[in-house]
Amino acid sequence: MEPVQHKSIWNATGMAGVVFGFVVFLISIIGSYVTIHSEPTGNLLSGTILASVIGCLIGVFGGVMGVKLYIREYGPEMKIGQGAVIGLMTGLIMGLISQFLSLLWPLFDGAFIENLQTAMIANIELSDQIPAAQKEDMIDATYAQMQNYYSAGSIIQGFLISFVTYGLLNMLSGLLAAKFMGKTPQAEL
Repeated sequence: MEPVQHKSIWNATGMAGVVFGFVVFLISIIGSYVTIHSEPTGNLLSGTILASVIGCLIGVFGGVMGVKLYIREYGPEMKIGQGAVIGLMTGLIMGLISQFLSLLWPLFDGAFIENLQTAMIANIELSDQIPAAQKEDMIDATYAQMQNYYSAGSIIQGFLISFVTYGLLNMLSGLLAAKFMGKTPQAEL
């Protein structure tokens, strides 16, 4: 009888989570700088929002990469549920890395938060799509959000949102990757 081999998911999920966490962070920062350096137009589709959508679309492939790395290490035999767990853990690591880097970035660019706040508020002020009564509320909310960037509540909220978003998206992509790239283990007699 052969010894049972313990198959750890941590190498695959760690590598995929770090890579995609960094990629999602870079997309977010690029989108923020696009917003900062663009002339305000009043259009609600800013670089920041566009980068968030692109980041989610690219980030969903973290679970696929995690499953692929797992298969490369241990072979294609895996249950679909293992793919979901690999995707979930990859998404959680992605969220942790991207949020941590987002908190560090203003330490490298001291004017980043203020410049982003100014650009976002200028865009809201010029918008024809927002009723005048709501503009002041949106401006106040944006100002408060940026002023509280390092508050415990904002930090916890950022981590929770990224954990839920990337965790669920990558759980689904890991499940699908296991279904299409993996092989169901054969039952022993």
